[in-house]
Amino acid sequence: MAGALLAGCGTARGDQEDHRDRKGVQDDLRIARAEVTQAGSARIDATMDTGGRLRTRSGGTLDWTDGVRGTLTVRVTGGELAASTRALGGDPSQTRYLPDAYYTRMSDRFARLQKGRHWIRHPYDTQSDLGPAGCLKTLVETGDAYRVAAETVRGARTTHYRGTAGEQRIDVWVDARHLLVRRTQRAGDFTSTVHYRDYGARAAAERPPARDTLDLADVRPADG
Repeated sequence: MAGALLAGCGTARGDQEDHRDRKGVQDDLRIARAEVTQAGSARIDATMDTGGRLRTRSGGTLDWTDGVRGTLTVRVTGGELAASTRALGGDPSQTRYLPDAYYTRMSDRFARLQKGRHWIRHPYDTQSDLGPAGCLKTLVETGDAYRVAAETVRGARTTHYRGTAGEQRIDVWVDARHLLVRRTQRAGDFTSTVHYRDYGARAAAERPPARDTLDLADVRPADG
């Protein structure tokens, strides 16, 4: 609703003023992208909701100075698939991010179906920018991002920006230091929200043993 109201105000101001405002937004987002990239790491708290099927909450520290590295603890918080996810994935479970892929730790029940292996290796899409600056880059490239409002997020004064990329809506909240405080992405019934704090915090992740790891493509079905 807020987006529709702001778009209407932009039309009323005239195309030239609206163009200047959009360019100002792009400049703001470019600055934020540079600051987030330079900061290099942060503690994060994240939630994910797949429209009632599964809800999770994650927390940990990520570093994106040279690829992505860090460890997150993931808890299942609800949804129709909660019981089966806990049985196969454990609760809490752990995800480790390394520059080549991210690795998810599964339960002993899962390992019994996978020749004793607990960790799944998920290769990255090589075209993806996996750090939080990636969403800011996307908003700049769409060219349709706009300011929503000044808002307070977890005690921090921020500016809220919104844009779309394909079928995905992206909202970001940037503080006075030009650092990302919150990011929300929505596509259909999928919603992901990430809060960032303590920029510069140290992140670490140990590579799981090869003998206890299998690639995602090699995972056997549960009934196999």
